[in-house]
Amino acid sequence: MKIYHNSMKVCIVLVLAVIVMAITPQMAAGVCFDCPQDSLRVALGVKLSSAEFAACQGSYELVDYVTQRVITPNTGTGTWVVAPKGAANIQLSYNGALVEGSVGSLLVLRQKDAAQLNLFSFKGKRYRGDLLVQNLNGTIHIIGVINIEQYLYGVVGAEMGTRGLLEAYKAQAVVSRTYAYYYKKNPQLNYDLGISTQWQFYGGYDAEETANPLVKQAVNETKGLVIYYDNSVIQAFFHANSGGYTESPENVWDASIPYLNPVPVPQDAYVLAIAKDGGWPADTYQWEKTFTTSELGNITNVGAVTDITVGCWAVDPARGGYKNIRTQSGRVTKLDVVGTSGVKSLFKDGIRSVLGLKSTLFEIVMDSTVGIWDALGLVEVHNNTQNMKAVNAEGQICALNGSNASYYVLSAEGTKAVPKSFTKVTIKGKGYGHGLGMSQWGAIGMAAEGMNYQRIIEHFYNQNRNDGRLRIAPAL
Repeated sequence: MKIYHNSMKVCIVLVLAVIVMAITPQMAAGVCFDCPQDSLRVALGVKLSSAEFAACQGSYELVDYVTQRVITPNTGTGTWVVAPKGAANIQLSYNGALVEGSVGSLLVLRQKDAAQLNLFSFKGKRYRGDLLVQNLNGTIHIIGVINIEQYLYGVVGAEMGTRGLLEAYKAQAVVSRTYAYYYKKNPQLNYDLGISTQWQFYGGYDAEETANPLVKQAVNETKGLVIYYDNSVIQAFFHANSGGYTESPENVWDASIPYLNPVPVPQDAYVLAIAKDGGWPADTYQWEKTFTTSELGNITNVGAVTDITVGCWAVDPARGGYKNIRTQSGRVTKLDVVGTSGVKSLFKDGIRSVLGLKSTLFEIVMDSTVGIWDALGLVEVHNNTQNMKAVNAEGQICALNGSNASYYVLSAEGTKAVPKSFTKVTIKGKGYGHGLGMSQWGAIGMAAEGMNYQRIIEHFYNQNRNDGRLRIAPAL
């Protein structure tokens, strides 16, 4: 405060201190729930107009979290239905009867004794832990609060399936725990994780009951362990099958990440020994998908498709442009679909999402594609032979099979008709997923070869095992 004097007046000027606070995602969303250090907030349903849940085992009480008023000290086995009441409060009914009284923006279905097995149900699935019910801007959010180790019981088996081996399950447990801790430490929403493969698949208590018994052993024997790089918890990305080679993040998404480098994974082929008759899960390793030109034109909105060009160029992480070298794995980073209405360019992992492919590790074969030997004995590949000429038996130069839409060639399979312009496009691919970090089937193959989980993790997340920057240690 400063005081100024003169003969005419006294002016008092107050200098106010301005306190600048960092606004967390929870504060911005109006969430005040204090999540325990060893637990996660897992979104089971968001932006709902209403929701139904029930306590199905153990002992719960329903509490207004803000006031700590116990709405009911024993929830029994009845069904609760919640809906937004305005932009902040919650309308609540039990077994069809409206619950009177004011209910705030956040309810907690809270375990009365966390030492016993307590289960609640939501959308036909059973889950461990507590349940948060939140009115966020006039919509209902259903968020499970669960101990991280118990959460992993419903993740590891759901992610890796029933055909894993102990060391592979251990690797998955450490990777999934790391993935969860990273998002707990770096929350972006009013919850830490979702339950779909957009995050990592969480099947709840039902997934525990159908999992391989080795899953719980793997989680318990790696309890608390996460992966650090330069003393920070890593983003432990993983996928089903790399198709034999993982990839760099800049060739899939955007930024380079130092502990995610391309590595060969010949053990991915182990899946073929598991499924000798083909089908799932063999088609995580190799697969095909065929489009007609009209289907492809409709998807990319280019009219009638006339050509397709494929680029496997690596991205320069420093400048962002393409380098004049191929991606190490052979993944496609640019696909141009040319049509009568223009050109649609698809890039990196966007190719997979737009075309519904299992991965971007693929090659394209058209039903019009032919290889022709030139005078030097080299093979030239042509996808369109509409204007190609040939020399007939009389030595005359003429169009292939005249004005007909197809012609005949002698191949290893015998004589076959080939269209001059392609009508079908077959994408022959390998792998399933984005190709970053740990390949789950590769990990199972490595475990079958006798590798332990530490060696599996070190292979996928750091090529130099001796630089000390990557370590597996208890979560802090």
